Amino acid sequence: MSDYRIEKVRHRVELTLASGLRLEGDIFLQAFARFRAGPEEPLDVLNDSAPFLPLVLPSEELLLVQKSQIAVVATALPQSDDPAEVGVVGMHVEIVFVNGESRSGSIFTELRPDRPRLVDFLNNTPLRFLPLFAADQLLIISTAHIAYVRPAS
Repeated sequence: MSDYRIEKVRHRVELTLASGLRLEGDIFLQAFARFRAGPEEPLDVLNDSAPFLPLVLPSEELLLVQKSQIAVVATALPQSDDPAEVGVVGMHVEIVFVNGESRSGSIFTELRPDRPRLVDFLNNTPLRFLPLFAADQLLIISTAHIAYVRPAS
C-alpha cells in the first residue's frame, strides 16, 4: 500500500444513462471535500473535471462510466445541511429529459435579488449536474440531458 493512497468511502447510487440503461453500484467519495467543509458528496464528484466516474457493481465488476452519458444519479437524501434549514427557498419543478422521461422535486437555488427567476439560475449556473430533492431521494441531474424544465404545482 502506498503512503500516497487516499482512503475513500463507498457510496451507493443508481445511474440512469442517456440511453435509459440503469446501473446500480458504488462510487467512491473522499472523507473531506476539496472546496468546502465536510465530506465529499456525489455532486462534488460529478461536477469535477474528470470525464469518467468509477462505478463498482454489486458483482464487484468495475465500470468506468463517461459522465457525459449520465442523465440522472439517484442516491439517498443527505443527512445534514438541509437547504430548508439554511433559509434557502426551494422551487418545485418538473424536469423533462430528451428521452421523454421526467422527474419532479425541488431545486434550492441561491439567486441574486436582481435575477430571481428559475431561468436566471439555469442560465447562469456553472454546474454540469444539479441537485433535485425528491420526496425520498436526491436526484442529481445532468443539465446536458434536459429537454425542458417547468414549475410544478
